[in-house]
Amino acid sequence: MNAADLSVIITRIYDLNETEIFKVALLDGFLKKLDDLKNARRNARFTKKMEGGFRNGKNMVILAEGDSWFNYPVILTDVIDRICMEKNMAVYSLASGGDWLLNMLNARNYVEQLSVIRPDVFLISAGGNDLVGSRRLAAIVDPTGASIAYQNNLWAQKLITKAEKNIVPLDPEKFRDGLKYLSRDFFALLMFFHLQYYFLIRGILTGGVKDGEPKFPGIRIITQGYDFAIPSYDKRWGIKPWLWYVPLIRSFAGHGTWLKTPLQIRGINKPETQENVVYAMIYLFNEMMIEMGTIFEEDDKIKGRVFHIDSRDSLGKDGWTDELHPKPNHFMNTGHCFVKCINGEAVTYGNVYVVKSIFP
Repeated sequence: MNAADLSVIITRIYDLNETEIFKVALLDGFLKKLDDLKNARRNARFTKKMEGGFRNGKNMVILAEGDSWFNYPVILTDVIDRICMEKNMAVYSLASGGDWLLNMLNARNYVEQLSVIRPDVFLISAGGNDLVGSRRLAAIVDPTGASIAYQNNLWAQKLITKAEKNIVPLDPEKFRDGLKYLSRDFFALLMFFHLQYYFLIRGILTGGVKDGEPKFPGIRIITQGYDFAIPSYDKRWGIKPWLWYVPLIRSFAGHGTWLKTPLQIRGINKPETQENVVYAMIYLFNEMMIEMGTIFEEDDKIKGRVFHIDSRDSLGKDGWTDELHPKPNHFMNTGHCFVKCINGEAVTYGNVYVVKSIFP
């Protein structure tokens, strides 16, 4: 595959011309300033630790690339905030709220920092904004509720079969109902994610080989795949004073515009159906990430170095600040799972850390 081939593929999948794709995915304005401010503070603490002789063979040096689950710049404590609380961990952050996987791969900021920082662990959270940013959700659903796109895709069928036997209990009724609204464009995008994550991870694990040694020997990579977001317009003004930040964030962030509005644009108006559509999408996104990670277990040279944090079903209906982001305590729980993974604590599910199993 060459650059021209990739251009055709992403134009078809994203349903935008290539110029617009990268324009939409790029971050600018007030949000970017907030992201940069938070990263500047984090990275100043990182440098201070390094100057204090932090790197001693026992402590963990971490590079984080990602979206708003790693950098929520307004009020909320996010996943990286929790990891930064650990004395034995120093995190250099490139994460930006609202960032797209496509933009991360195009900008390749993480490539330079990998070479400079030489981290023990690389964290990545990406793909959510590619699915729902700029009302993208409307372009990857079938409003008829009669889609059989998955039946014409052997890879999708394999993924669905695996989902029905997975470590996170599946609600078959919700899943099957939501599945009927997922178009072939959704599955094309999911396969694109799989391809891009695969090449990103393999490049880090095996790239730059010199004298038989990869450039980053021993580095571990941790991915994550979100929880079952709930389409909503609920502003929750003044109901619980201790949750004063909820209406503030919902007003600032455009609550309702990521999930509910795009689905309504396509005529999917029933709240239960909307919830089921997102449920099926997030379930399959996580399954794709887990399945992609297992590929690296087949290579003895890099086995045991790719992990996934599975947040599915850990927030419930009341754990959300807005349509896409957990309340601080749930961000902390997910972050704690990252900490356990970074520390190499034993897990029950191979290379998958399930948040709900630790915080039921």
